[in-house]
Amino acid sequence: MSYNRKATNYKEQINILKQRGLTIRDDHAAESILKSIGYFRFKGYCLTSYGPIKEAFRPGITIDQIYRIYQFDSDIRALTMKACQRAEVRFKSIMGMELALKYGPVLPKMAFYEANSFIEWKKRTKKAHDQGSARSEMYVHNYRDNYHEWPIWVDLELSTLGNTSMLYSWLNTDMKKIIAKRYGVYYTYPQNWAHMLTIIRNTCAHNSRFYGRLLPLGVAVPKKYQSYFGQHTYFSMIFVLFKMLEPKDFASYLHGLYAISKKYGDEVEWQQLGFQTNWYNYCLKMF
Repeated sequence: MSYNRKATNYKEQINILKQRGLTIRDDHAAESILKSIGYFRFKGYCLTSYGPIKEAFRPGITIDQIYRIYQFDSDIRALTMKACQRAEVRFKSIMGMELALKYGPVLPKMAFYEANSFIEWKKRTKKAHDQGSARSEMYVHNYRDNYHEWPIWVDLELSTLGNTSMLYSWLNTDMKKIIAKRYGVYYTYPQNWAHMLTIIRNTCAHNSRFYGRLLPLGVAVPKKYQSYFGQHTYFSMIFVLFKMLEPKDFASYLHGLYAISKKYGDEVEWQQLGFQTNWYNYCLKMF
């Protein structure tokens, strides 16, 4: 089926939104909003403001309210991206050290649960080496020119979070247990958390929406916390970051969320991200 809708300019887009019941008092200001984020992205933030009729807004919804939801979501993404980056660096650091102490600098086949996984890891690291060389990373040229093997900590430094997550899933069970012990959990948890961290980080990197959106899979949460965090929303990632960040970094992230809550107050529906009642005090007690 061919896409047959015609392209529209800002004036036409504003008229479409008005026809669907969105309150717009200043067309010039509305055009500035659409110019800054685009009509398609803006429509994504309209989804939670529709009534029972498809693409028809509930009475009283204004374009300024929708734009505040977008700004709120943008602030959440920026804060979360910083937290994910720190969790990623820590995860790579822990894995790199524990693998090197167990097997030596160069990761051997015996570290993997299956031989095919070792082969796939070598393919991915080769690609990462080439990409690092293309970026003119000085340390890449040093290892490429002077050694015929690469230590695990260099491989992890060059690897994406997704590939690092895959590496953990490919390791033998004994090695997973050693790494998981650093997080104080059973070895199956970091595999899920690293996967979820990859999803959330990519959501942030691509400026995708958290507001009113379910995650593609659930977070693995110990039974003690399941009733509070066991869901498919952004809120469940708070627990993942609690476990994967250093305490001081998690505290910084948590205080950042609290500051955002004060900034937006009841202008946004926090339950659209899965936030529970009294979430801040609950999270403080987890330390």
